[in-house]
Amino acid sequence: MKHLLLPFMALSTVAFGQITLTDQHFAGPSESYIFSTLTDPTIDYATTGANYTWDFSSMVPQDQRSLITRPSSQITGLSIIQFGSFAPAPYKATYFNSSTDLPLDQASAFLPIPIDELNGFTKNSSNAITSIGYELVSNGQGLGFRSDTIETRYALPMTYGNNYESRGYTNLDLNPIYDAKWRQHRHRITNVDGWGIVKTPFGQFDALRIHHVIDEFDSIYFSVQGLGMWIPIPVPLAHEYEWRSTSDKEAVMRIRTNEILGTETVTAIEYRDNFNGLGLIESQLNVSFYPNPVINELHVSTEKQADNFFIVDQSGRIWKKIPGSSKDQVIDVSELASGSYSLVVLSSDGYTSVKFIK
Repeated sequence: MKHLLLPFMALSTVAFGQITLTDQHFAGPSESYIFSTLTDPTIDYATTGANYTWDFSSMVPQDQRSLITRPSSQITGLSIIQFGSFAPAPYKATYFNSSTDLPLDQASAFLPIPIDELNGFTKNSSNAITSIGYELVSNGQGLGFRSDTIETRYALPMTYGNNYESRGYTNLDLNPIYDAKWRQHRHRITNVDGWGIVKTPFGQFDALRIHHVIDEFDSIYFSVQGLGMWIPIPVPLAHEYEWRSTSDKEAVMRIRTNEILGTETVTAIEYRDNFNGLGLIESQLNVSFYPNPVINELHVSTEKQADNFFIVDQSGRIWKKIPGSSKDQVIDVSELASGSYSLVVLSSDGYTSVKFIK
């Protein structure tokens, strides 16, 4: 599967206290985030409560992953009908992004076509953040599938003590192109079980602690020489613990576990961070720019339109984010202090970095 790569910006110190999350505190279209990741089977994900301090500041990153939210204007192919501006109101996507919400690695062995990428579609409203469907990308072509039952990821507004349940059902039917189907049933139970201060290497944040329990049942139908059969795909019971702040539109800290026979095992840890390039794929995108040194305007040319440009200082802090609008772009750097910077160019193929002096 292809992965989208991109950084985010640093956050400043915030005032601490109990908070309420609204739709304004969640990601929207054309935004980008970077997460540092690590493994630590002994990390304390269970302890929580009111006016609590979670101190994860000693974590050491081992890798990084990135997230880009693409606007509905970038939906292509048959997915436009399913999630574009002419779709029914519940299915008009706010954005879409690369997703891991389907066990693609396990299912690919049974599918008759290669799957290059899986995208998930999200709709934001004042009362919920919902998952409305998926897109399978094969050989550059996207096939969109609406969720018959729309899953609520976050019921809003959200504050300490809230809890809710939601179900999702999606039938990915590849007929008449291929005689194959993929059915996903999900049951989510969410409890906002803590509030206080969370500390990470990225900073400290006034946050809500949210615990999701996700029970998923997947199955694949395919036909061999005219004989059809359903194959269940085992998906363990999943827990997701996340800390969300009003100062960031993505979780500032997240721990995932799988539960088997009543025992949870940590499978993923990530926290919001600055860009350091750990584990991210460097693309071969050709980038030219002038002048260098620069005074007020940096003229940048790329062989294809980039998703985003980031200006990063030598410590890894991102000072400016500029959405890509054309292959030839002018970037205002007049407010930058004198010094050395990197211009990081992000596209679906990865990132390219060039250095300049202000």
